[in-house]
Amino acid sequence: MKKILTGFGFTDIHNQQSMLDYPTTLRASLVKAVRLASEEFGCTDIAIVGGDNVSDYPYWNKSCALPKKNFLDIKKKLHRCVSECTADGKVLYVTGNNDMILGDIGTEENEPYNTTAFYDLMDASFGTLPDSERLVLTCEKKPREYYLGAFHYTVNGIDFIGINIDPDTAFDSHEGYYNDKTMLWVKNKLDEVDPRGTNPVFVIGHLSAIYYYNDGTLKETMINGNTSLFYEMFKGHRNAFYLYGHVHGEKACYRDHSSGAVLHIDENGAPLGSNLNQTDSRGKDYAYSLVHMGGLRPFARRYFKDDGLTGFGGKKEKEYHPGTATPTLAQYLVFEVYEDRVVFYIRNAGECEGYDVSDKLKEYTVYFS
Repeated sequence: MKKILTGFGFTDIHNQQSMLDYPTTLRASLVKAVRLASEEFGCTDIAIVGGDNVSDYPYWNKSCALPKKNFLDIKKKLHRCVSECTADGKVLYVTGNNDMILGDIGTEENEPYNTTAFYDLMDASFGTLPDSERLVLTCEKKPREYYLGAFHYTVNGIDFIGINIDPDTAFDSHEGYYNDKTMLWVKNKLDEVDPRGTNPVFVIGHLSAIYYYNDGTLKETMINGNTSLFYEMFKGHRNAFYLYGHVHGEKACYRDHSSGAVLHIDENGAPLGSNLNQTDSRGKDYAYSLVHMGGLRPFARRYFKDDGLTGFGGKKEKEYHPGTATPTLAQYLVFEVYEDRVVFYIRNAGECEGYDVSDKLKEYTVYFS
């Protein structure tokens, strides 16, 4: 069967602390992932940046002080890096729960600005969206700014729907969830673009839902907002895939098989069980699928090289920031869409025993029905 599209997913970069001092520094695991993905799979038709691009500057409760020039600098470097692995610059951005806690109130020398505003970059590469293909939200604390709640693009005939966190729930907070208005918009858009319920459709968001850690533990991480409506969005769309980030680090990495990143959901919103060590979806009766895009930053210090930046990180005195070092444990997603299936690959972007870049995890195939 003919291949229609290739996509790369990079999420939870977490450029943070002294990385965001000027000039900013892009996390090395992203740079490496972009290079490795294009070397193995060639230029992609679409790249996805799954949120939590910036965070912890230096603490969540003091994080609205990133100067605008710093944000514009990291934004430019991020887009330039990811664009290099695409055929024609198509990079889709969604917001993470950490992204909107930065910079929104401005500083003494800056007007307030929107730290999730990658809209201009998407307009330039995908084309400006008509009102019918986007949902605009406002923030109570930022009434002059606008935020995309959701949006819809088509690439190579495949539909991509982005869903973003409600800014009122994420402003200067580590929380954040999808509001009802946004989820209803996505549900209606899915019904519009996939009326028969058989087309491959990708919904891209940051927040996870139900997830298996690599030790087999089932974790429900979408604890805020209307979770029942979240699951309701996908019903009736068997070949819908929700691609997400948010969970990352040493408990959320995969060895040997990419199958653990794909979770099939039944009509009641419950997982069918872990796909770990399986190769494809044949014989499974499911309603839709959730797909984890990996993560580019671990947590434990032993998974970082000893090259963390020394900078101000918002403080008066310079100090060493080990969390800004190069991760040895990092993963990303590659997916290939064919006429009859999607093939998912998890790949490593680090130099850690059991998770080295030389370890090619077995792919997992989902056949359309």
